[in-house]
Amino acid sequence: MAYDYLDITNEVIARMNEVVLTAANFTAARGFQIQCKNAVNDAINYVNQREFGWPFTHVTQTETLVAGQTRYTAPTNTQSIDYDTFRISRDSTLGAAGNTLRIIDYKEYTQKYINQETTTNVGSVPKFVFRTPDNNYGLFPYPDKAYELKYEYFIKPTALAAATDVPTIPEQFRQVIVVTALFIPPFKVVETTSFS
Repeated sequence: MAYDYLDITNEVIARMNEVVLTAANFTAARGFQIQCKNAVNDAINYVNQREFGWPFTHVTQTETLVAGQTRYTAPTNTQSIDYDTFRISRDSTLGAAGNTLRIIDYKEYTQKYINQETTTNVGSVPKFVFRTPDNNYGLFPYPDKAYELKYEYFIKPTALAAATDVPTIPEQFRQVIVVTALFIPPFKVVETTSFS
């Protein structure tokens, strides 16, 4: 049994005792079948919104810093960044011993260190990292060389579109996707019973 968008959607459809899709008619699905396709994507989003730190969404980012640049943009697929993991890689050619960056609050940065954005020749190996209000990050002092920065973050799921797209959720949890899809309106195949 394959583990892709078509296969998972067909599991949802089969539980509803409806006609399953094929690779040939997957993009031309209509009505109820489209609802099942949407429910699969909604189920994946639901699972990923319940917890931001799933192991299967963990990524280590490596970024080459730009001399003189304070603020940096987080990857577009970022759900949340673990600021405790920011570190400068050891590089003897650049004179970087390798160090973990300490987190400072954005307010502290603006009150004590923001003048680095208008001053020249104050760069060195960064020692602090701060989260900007737009969910990106900045460094103090700004780098004076192209140091290698590493940090860890958790990604947002990408919506499945093609029949052969594979979810980021590991296959061992396929039934979690299927069952969750069945509970997304308008389906709700299991009704709660009141014992009054």
